[in-house]
Amino acid sequence: MKFLFKKVSILLIATASMQAQSETLVFEHVNIIPMDKEHILYDHRVIVVDDKITRIEPSSAKLTAKADRTIDSTGQYMIPGLSDTHYHQNGWSTDKDDLQYKLLIANGVTSILSMGEWGGQDAIATRYRANKKSTLAPFFATVGPQLDDNNIKTPEDAIKMVRFHQDRGYDFIKIHGNIAKEAYLTLLNEAEKAGIPTLGHTQRDKPFELALRMANIVHAEDIVMAFSDESNLSVVDMDEKLAKDIATQVKDSGIYVAPTISTVAMIQDWTDPERFEVLKVRPINKYLPKDALAWWLSPESDYFQPFFKSEHGLEYIDKVIKGTRMLTTALHKAGVPLLIGSDSFGIQVTGFSVHEDMEQLQSVGVPPYHVLRAATVMPARFLKRTASAGTINEGKNAQFVILDKNPLDDIKNTREIAGVMLKGKWYERKQLDEMLQQAEDAYKK
Repeated sequence: MKFLFKKVSILLIATASMQAQSETLVFEHVNIIPMDKEHILYDHRVIVVDDKITRIEPSSAKLTAKADRTIDSTGQYMIPGLSDTHYHQNGWSTDKDDLQYKLLIANGVTSILSMGEWGGQDAIATRYRANKKSTLAPFFATVGPQLDDNNIKTPEDAIKMVRFHQDRGYDFIKIHGNIAKEAYLTLLNEAEKAGIPTLGHTQRDKPFELALRMANIVHAEDIVMAFSDESNLSVVDMDEKLAKDIATQVKDSGIYVAPTISTVAMIQDWTDPERFEVLKVRPINKYLPKDALAWWLSPESDYFQPFFKSEHGLEYIDKVIKGTRMLTTALHKAGVPLLIGSDSFGIQVTGFSVHEDMEQLQSVGVPPYHVLRAATVMPARFLKRTASAGTINEGKNAQFVILDKNPLDDIKNTREIAGVMLKGKWYERKQLDEMLQQAEDAYKK
């Protein structure tokens, strides 16, 4: 009987092995930007078996692997898959997740950090499904419910919330708003004991040093506001010296910052009449749910409130944006590890917003290579994925994007996507366009 069971087991293993036979893809004549340092490997070959990069060599070398499929990438550029470390499901029903994943992948985004489990959402179940190899989705990490003084009022509340996060298995704890000081300190200490990193907004009503006890500050404008008098709607006069002093303090703390400057910059798309007219007819508006787009363009939306039309309101927004841009430049110069995080808030379009955030980072003086680091290498480090992601090297997961133009010349070239490799599958431009079309068709309804 034992012999019979052994034969059956061997047969099952052999059958499973046959079913899981790996496909070998060979990318020929591609220019690789591996992101391990600032250089380009011109005219190279990348061999992918299933979901792994097994070999990188000059295309002039003799090909020893048997290719199931060869992709001619002559004149194109390969970069690691992009990350969005500030992704939101926007509160839309969870049956739209797959559409958002398609928007992300079509934009070369292969890794996301979801920044809030909102009402009706189950981020743990979403993460489980998204990270299955059979699911068309980026790598998915998540925070739990956003924490502020509505759900954390006392140190006891803080302890209970950390235990809740630990029991559920969230990757991070996100602090969204101001919390009473003792409760905040308890939250940080309990999270540290539990081994759950904290991230989020600064405590705008407390000394800035307290924010530096988190792992990541998710808005550069929150740092600006931590040095301002928000209760009196007064924004600090940011100058180069103050920006440098703050950046040095942040660098010394060792934390990451996701500036999300594209979201702040968009406020003026509502407050400036000419920019609003452009906003209304953006081609990418078709990738937003019809009802959501209508609300954000209506007089009821947040940025049409009287404050944003007043002289003081316009001056306030202008100072916040200028201060945020100046500070972001200083953070880069100080060597603070930056992360691309688009916030995908309001009328930001999932996936496309990552490129907007990268372009905004370039516009404040961050060189293209370092912008790419913020979208690839740094997120992999922050998410503890350096063994599998962030660079293009042998043994890493095959999560990469091939571009028609060199992004080191201009970061805008990250939009010139010829194809995306993810979870063992190669999606060429035609397939990416089909994903975009599916999202457009669904959001018309």
